[in-house]
Amino acid sequence: MRRLLRISAALTLLALALMVWSVLRPTPLPVMLAMSLGQAVGTSAFAMFGLAILFDLRRSRRIRRESLSLPPLRELLAPPERGPPEGPP
Repeated sequence: MRRLLRISAALTLLALALMVWSVLRPTPLPVMLAMSLGQAVGTSAFAMFGLAILFDLRRSRRIRRESLSLPPLRELLAPPERGPPEGPP
């Protein structure tokens, strides 16, 4: 998860650098790069950050559930096991 956050932070800085470049030098090439490539890089960085948050939430819920010793949800929702039929032989 740390690796995902580091990649997200690096991509965010790259997108920010593209945006700043387009502001400091407002010629067509920097502006177009910032609007297309910068937006794509920034959006992917945001998606990676959201994914890291999702992974962390799932991990913390799993740890909490294990500490409370609750059965997993799939065991609660599983159909009951069937034994041999009861009746006259």
